[in-house]
Amino acid sequence: MSQDGEDPEPKPETPEATPAKGYYLSREGDDTNPGTREKPWRSLEKLNGVDLEPGETVYLEGGATFPGTLILDLLDSGSKGKAVTITSYGTGPATIDGGAKEAVIIKSSFFRLKGVNARGAGRKEGNTSNGIELQKASDGTLEQVTVEGFQHTGLMLYSCHNVEAVKVVAKNNGFCGIYVTGEYIEKNGRWVFSDNDKEYSKNITLKDCLAENNPGDPSILDNHSGNGILVDMTKGALIDHCVATNNGWDMPRGGNGPVGIWTHSSDSVIIQHCISYRNKTSPNGLDGGGFDFDGGVTNSVIQYCLSYENEGAGYGLYQWSGAMDWNNNTVRYSISINDGAKGYAGLAIWNGTNDSKQFKNSKVYNNVIYSDVSPNVKFLTATNENFGFYNNIFIGKGEILAGSSYGDRFVGNTYWNIAGSSISFRGHRSLQEWANATGQEKLEGRLMGMNVDPMLTGPFTTTATDPYQLDNLTGYKLQASSHLINKGLHLQSLFKIDYAPHDFYGNKPLKGLAPEPGIHEVD
Repeated sequence: MSQDGEDPEPKPETPEATPAKGYYLSREGDDTNPGTREKPWRSLEKLNGVDLEPGETVYLEGGATFPGTLILDLLDSGSKGKAVTITSYGTGPATIDGGAKEAVIIKSSFFRLKGVNARGAGRKEGNTSNGIELQKASDGTLEQVTVEGFQHTGLMLYSCHNVEAVKVVAKNNGFCGIYVTGEYIEKNGRWVFSDNDKEYSKNITLKDCLAENNPGDPSILDNHSGNGILVDMTKGALIDHCVATNNGWDMPRGGNGPVGIWTHSSDSVIIQHCISYRNKTSPNGLDGGGFDFDGGVTNSVIQYCLSYENEGAGYGLYQWSGAMDWNNNTVRYSISINDGAKGYAGLAIWNGTNDSKQFKNSKVYNNVIYSDVSPNVKFLTATNENFGFYNNIFIGKGEILAGSSYGDRFVGNTYWNIAGSSISFRGHRSLQEWANATGQEKLEGRLMGMNVDPMLTGPFTTTATDPYQLDNLTGYKLQASSHLINKGLHLQSLFKIDYAPHDFYGNKPLKGLAPEPGIHEVD
């Protein structure tokens, strides 16, 4: 009742929303049918002739294979809260067989591709394309997709915005498993971002993805191929809980090579909780590493990652001539185990421009590098500006730090030799000798580096493949009697470096009088 005792005017009835259409495809269907579940269509060609509306869903028969290319163009776009969805029904995922061409091309917005696999004829068996190719698409999701058998890239995102790929398996492709890129713009001999943000990728998430056995593209004879996950020409990307392994072994050339998970020419990329292991390069090729911040990367972070037994560097910090400036990048709370056997190291640094102004401001702290196959850190002609290495644990043999450089600073790191071996420091026989000769590992004249057994729990090798089980990698925890407890540097007060959210195992980054070197903050 209203305040004056009269009934209010009745509200108009809200009409019920009309359910969005669903279209069905079956290999037993017929393109003259209406496309219902009872009377499905048969071909992707029929589907491509329909302009899908917001909220509509296409169901492909589970377990069936549909030849051709599925195309979502601008007229197939959804809207906010009403995505156009392509998925499977029945038992198992449907497969789209692109043969020599693409399996899926998406140019639309507000889309969802879930539980549908893509297959090509094979990188050396006739395919000449990418598998699932997104071209300036936006606001979409790909989930539970396997893409394999394409000469170029399994999943390629070109100048895309606000796209998430979850549980994508990209295997047996040529150039790359998953590749995020955009338009290349060159100005005065160097790459730059376009003033138009539609020309580069932006706000991309890769989560729970696997890039495995993408060996190399037989058609690329002048550049690298065989990468796991690569992001370039992108502003804002998250690579989270992803795995890359056994990529790059059939790159058809010498020279610069592939990496498991890496980025170049990009800004604000976070790589975290990932594993990159046993990646390779060609017999005469370079690289084949685990992780890499390459030319033109800015404001980016690698954290809580594991790299092991890669032919190239576990973690590469590289800059090449013609790239945008490399600036303000961090590697922290990560592990390298026996990386770099092919002339690299657990951590390798290279500046191909020989201009320190183009390669500056890196923070490498609270990592553990263990290697009996290569130096822990190797500088490959690496002139730099303000590269800081703090609170790391380096365990190795022979020359634990190798190569000459200019502009880097080591303070507060722990060095130890593998049992039965000795270590040296850029040709110096002891930590004290190196510190006295160079000023490294000294702060206000006091030696801050330590040549002591960190007393890690062990063992130091691993076969871990599940990024959700990284906290089980307890061999790199400090024993309760370790000399390193409360012996790390306060990086925030000394160097204005903000604390990480947590250590490798999820503990607060400062729990005692001082932090611990390495990846484990002791309770």
